[in-house]
Amino acid sequence: MFSLVGIGGAGCKIVDAFYKRDPLSSLFSLLAPGKQEKLKGVGIDTSEAISSLKHLPVENRVLIGRSRAKGHGTGADVELGRKIMEEEIELAMNAVRRVNTEKPEVFFVIAGLGGGTGTGGAPVIAERLRKYYHVPVVGIFPLPSRSEGLHYIKNVGRYFASVVESVDGSLFLDNNVLTSRGEDIARSHAIITATITNFMSIADPMLVVKEVSGRKATIGFMRMKGEHVSLKDIIARMLRDHIYINLDEVRPERVHLLINGDVRSVYGESFAVEWVRKKLGAEVSFSSQEVTGSKHLNIGMIITGVDDIIKSYEVKEEKEGGRLSPELEDLLEDISPL
Repeated sequence: MFSLVGIGGAGCKIVDAFYKRDPLSSLFSLLAPGKQEKLKGVGIDTSEAISSLKHLPVENRVLIGRSRAKGHGTGADVELGRKIMEEEIELAMNAVRRVNTEKPEVFFVIAGLGGGTGTGGAPVIAERLRKYYHVPVVGIFPLPSRSEGLHYIKNVGRYFASVVESVDGSLFLDNNVLTSRGEDIARSHAIITATITNFMSIADPMLVVKEVSGRKATIGFMRMKGEHVSLKDIIARMLRDHIYINLDEVRPERVHLLINGDVRSVYGESFAVEWVRKKLGAEVSFSSQEVTGSKHLNIGMIITGVDDIIKSYEVKEEKEGGRLSPELEDLLEDISPL
């Protein structure tokens, strides 16, 4: 079994969504026939907004930085987020230990990059988890939309390496893909949250570790009627509608497709493998779980080799002494030239 640690506002909301009792978006659903697992997760934040979560048990929530952040968050100050987590790491780890009475196989640390608490705190907690539990730690990192402000974009560029180096593998989902399709930011966040929770409801956590270990990757999920359908069509639809990174900006190395349902209704493996090789230049592998009598296929995808995703977040630094405040940067960004 695996355990979840949400850091910052976005990370805590995603962990909260895992606790929602829903057949697809909850880990209270069956991960395998005859096997039911109890969800284990904590949320750690510097904002009192953590108290408004709807599903995460109160005892699994940790408010840190009361003296420094005053319950108002870090204001996208990554160094402040890091400092608070370093100072109160034992408070956070006590909650993790209390929830994980049995040693998990893997931890998933979830944090929205760009904000102060998630970007600054995630590496601190990830490194402590690796040291204390000696199990893989995989990061799940939603990336900010440019509509959220230039300061968030710059934070990703500045701290990307330190975040990635703190975990054993990374999964990224980019809000920019959805906002470029016309989704507002709230809807974009909701779609990415649902993708993460739904994907993890069908994925073997150790398969995820195997696929993404030492790599940068992304995931996708979709549900479709279990009709007679080709694997090529499934993959094409997933790539077109349910992968939230810009595939034109990366060089995929490997695509792994997970199918949960009546797998007898799916055909055309050889053709699908050749199609992906020609389209993406990537190798393909498959895993499936037969669910007799299922009317739907639940389909997940892991794509590794998305290292170049950082390029769209690289922003030239200002000259020393000429740096503007984050608030002024965001204001100026929104002003169109005459």
